[in-house]
Amino acid sequence: MQIFWVSGSVGRIRTLNLSFSNLVFGVFLVGCLLLLVGASLQYAGFRMAVEYNPQLARQLGNVHTAVEIENLKRFYQTRLLEVQSELEINSRKITDLELANQKLLAIATPPGFSKASSSSKGAGGPYLPKDHSLSRSASVFDTFAHLHGELKSRNHQLNQSIKKIHERIDWLIHKPIGHPLKSGINISSGFGVRIDPIRGTSSDHLGVDFQVPVGTMIYSSGAGIVQKAGWDESYGLSLVVAHGDGYAARYAHASELLVSEGAAVGRFEPIAKVGSTGRSTGPHLHFEILKNGRALNPKEWLIGLREN
Repeated sequence: MQIFWVSGSVGRIRTLNLSFSNLVFGVFLVGCLLLLVGASLQYAGFRMAVEYNPQLARQLGNVHTAVEIENLKRFYQTRLLEVQSELEINSRKITDLELANQKLLAIATPPGFSKASSSSKGAGGPYLPKDHSLSRSASVFDTFAHLHGELKSRNHQLNQSIKKIHERIDWLIHKPIGHPLKSGINISSGFGVRIDPIRGTSSDHLGVDFQVPVGTMIYSSGAGIVQKAGWDESYGLSLVVAHGDGYAARYAHASELLVSEGAAVGRFEPIAKVGSTGRSTGPHLHFEILKNGRALNPKEWLIGLREN
């Protein structure tokens, strides 16, 4: 393609051959010129920003001073330590929870009745629901803040769970649910209506009789306070231990009492020895569980008890 134009006072005619290569070269030159102008304007603007607002210039150029980098590093190290601290607390709480569960299991399965203990694999760590997972575009600050908040929340929940379990453990420890004998357990007479061994007529039996040799150690079925200790015409040498909330346990026909009235006794603490005192036909332990003075069936309360 040719372009003609006339110039000068004499009307001189000029021509320009416009080929494809010339057109491409011209576009290239124009592009380079525009890039050069843009770079110059950006440089000039950045120089002005540095002169009049250095902070803005550093933000625009993503440039940080050594002091700023050190402060940023220190900030994230602090956040990381906070998260690590919550993780350690979380781990300790989980351990406390496992120990509390083991203690609860020990209370629920007294020695002498435990045939097998279940085993479970250990596991732990923070609970982070998938629904609340962080987006990939979240900043490092948001990640730390979210993780720290999640861990604090989970640790608070663990605290509440551990507190409730320990309250339940303490309640159970003070209830007459542990077996008063550790070995040689043989029930000679159960709870309820029976033939009286002395008169031979029908009568109510308010407890269970464990047939064991004289001198066998008797243990407190739960922690409590000795309410009565001494001689009774029917029960012979006997004890009544109060366990709170209206619960009490009676241990009768002992040959020897090891605690006195008003004494505080712990769960499975030795309190007496088996005998055949009072209204008895032979050595045995008569054991009762009472609630507000009313006799309860020990079979429903002594964990692991099986009548023979």
